[in-house]
Amino acid sequence: MKKILMSFLGALFVLGFGFAGGAGESIAKGPYKIKFGNTQGEKDTQTMGLNEVARRLNASGLFEVTVYPSSALGETDDIMEQGLQGAPVLTVTDPGRLMSYINEFGVIQMPYIFKDASDLDKLIETPMYKKWEKSFEDKFGLKLITSNWYSGARNFVCDKEINKPSDLKGLKIRTIGAQLYTESINAMGAVATPMAWSEVYSAIQQGAIDGAEVQTPSSYATRIYEVSKVTNRTEHFQLIGCVVMGAKIFNSWSREAQEFFIKTFKEVGSENQQLVKKLTLQYEKEMEGYGMIVRDVDKTPFIEAVQPVYDKLNYRKLKDELFKQLGY
Repeated sequence: MKKILMSFLGALFVLGFGFAGGAGESIAKGPYKIKFGNTQGEKDTQTMGLNEVARRLNASGLFEVTVYPSSALGETDDIMEQGLQGAPVLTVTDPGRLMSYINEFGVIQMPYIFKDASDLDKLIETPMYKKWEKSFEDKFGLKLITSNWYSGARNFVCDKEINKPSDLKGLKIRTIGAQLYTESINAMGAVATPMAWSEVYSAIQQGAIDGAEVQTPSSYATRIYEVSKVTNRTEHFQLIGCVVMGAKIFNSWSREAQEFFIKTFKEVGSENQQLVKKLTLQYEKEMEGYGMIVRDVDKTPFIEAVQPVYDKLNYRKLKDELFKQLGY
């Protein structure tokens, strides 16, 4: 009986030691189950990217991934909160939302800071970004997988041709509910009106708002062209996708799984940058076929209009340091 008891206690000790390991030392070997959720439709390029990541991860045998588009798991902030509470979920958010955790992080989403997505792969390797990445995990338990995902350039979509900031005066324009976005949209002349993306189509249809500032892949996937007539290509935000999940779940995986997970997301992010550019042109042509006017706009007056926002949010020096690290 004594030998049996000692063997039992020994087994418990081994198991306890195995589960007490640090990040990447979990005794479990997978497959690890996780849900990917976002607010975009099936045809949106972000959803395409998540489906491609899921395909590669599932093929590895290390993961069992299911993708839930169109707010099936809730809005972006809801999914983030689920992850922080320990649920095995992941979503794609943006720097404007994440600045509520680390204010400095919002600088990378400021209007007209990047001409396009070509520098996002370089951005995530800068010392400034690496410092933010560590702070998100250490201070908030939020694992920032990557920020090189790209959703497209955001434009003013409404029933009016917009040529200068004064043309937006009095127009209620849907934007993301974070200070960076509301301050910028107000500075460009509109009345910033935050609301969930899933509510935008009906809000425009019912006259509750006059339009939205949105990237073409999302307006196309949500069929906004059915309720708005004009896409004004101001391209004021290059919308960055930040892939996030709870650090607790991520750190319960084997090191092999962690490395493969991050590598896959970064690779698909790079590929999706080009896909977004290609499909944006394709979708704009299709929307023109449905009667929407897609028009270029002189960006100069809009660039000038948002400059005070850099000072209001104390981002001027931060922008200069970031540009230095990027080699601008």
